Amino acid sequence: MRPANVHDAHRLRQWRAEPSVREFQPLRDVSVAQLRADIGSQRMSHIYRGRGERFIWIIEADEVPCGWITLVVSNWEHGLCEIGYALSTDFHGRGVMTDSLSILVPELFFKTPLERIEARCAVGNRGSQRVLEKLGFRREGVLRGYFLLHGERVDHVLYGLLREDYVPV
Repeated sequence: MRPANVHDAHRLRQWRAEPSVREFQPLRDVSVAQLRADIGSQRMSHIYRGRGERFIWIIEADEVPCGWITLVVSNWEHGLCEIGYALSTDFHGRGVMTDSLSILVPELFFKTPLERIEARCAVGNRGSQRVLEKLGFRREGVLRGYFLLHGERVDHVLYGLLREDYVPV
């Protein structure tokens, strides 16, 4: 896993277009130029100083880029953030996401001021739910009609993990 750079924009756009990625996520069409701008504006060093709002990492399996993790900080004062992630279809079911998040989560809790990580996933996305549960995230409830996905309102499961509850995997 490594911080995203502007050269990853094409890959991110391709991954975002994959049917398996879009199955559970309401991803809008974003140009390569916009992705480059988003990635170019992130400063990874800021996360360690309690600054910045959005961070993207590229996941690699056997040195092959295969997906991404996004962290959005909603409130530094209270240490609140949300994590999102996706893998290219060919890498599903291989433990890649669990391995990647098991590296990132302790980094966030032990080297930044973050206190709570949230994640949301569609109720039908059992793979994502299993990943979060393996890492110790607690299922906190169902958000009814949370996203509009493929023209329908979809319920989502809310997961949370507190620094004080975290036990490294």
